Amino acid sequence: MRTPVYSALAGGLVTFAVGGTAAAGQGGMPQLDYHLFAPQLVWLAIAFVTLYLVMSRLAVPAISDTLERRQAKIQGDLDAAEKANEDTRALVAAYQKRLADSREDARRLMREQGETDSTAASARLHELSDRLARQIDEAERRIARQRDDVMAGLEHMARDIGQDVYGKLAGQAADANALAGKVASAMKGANR
Repeated sequence: MRTPVYSALAGGLVTFAVGGTAAAGQGGMPQLDYHLFAPQLVWLAIAFVTLYLVMSRLAVPAISDTLERRQAKIQGDLDAAEKANEDTRALVAAYQKRLADSREDARRLMREQGETDSTAASARLHELSDRLARQIDEAERRIARQRDDVMAGLEHMARDIGQDVYGKLAGQAADANALAGKVASAMKGANR
């Protein structure tokens, strides 16, 4: 609304000034005619005031609005970029924290699994050791029984051989109790 009013006023003043000076001059350059200095100074002041008003009311506010909008947009973009940068930093920090937590959880799980495996292996080893100890004890008892059986068999065999040898050498039968005592003492001496 202001633009058409000031434009019409400026156009009228320029037309009036051009028409007034054309009628006043009869030749030569009117700017150099010192009789016309006063009206030219008045028109200069009017033109200056008019241009000043047009510039101060129309052009300068439009330019300053444009600059303010541009500055606001730039500032908004900078704020958005700063916020995005902070969000990115926060996301990176959260990622690094989750990564560190995950690594620590993995280490903890590995440690727990190792302890569990170690406990299970120790229990199995202990169970195996106990079973082997029982088997060894059983085998030793079996071996001892078999040795005792063999030794008893040897004692009977030695008695029988001793009776046969004594009978062949002496020509008479040997005293079974005396021979059994001698073979038993010989066997006890051999066991030591």
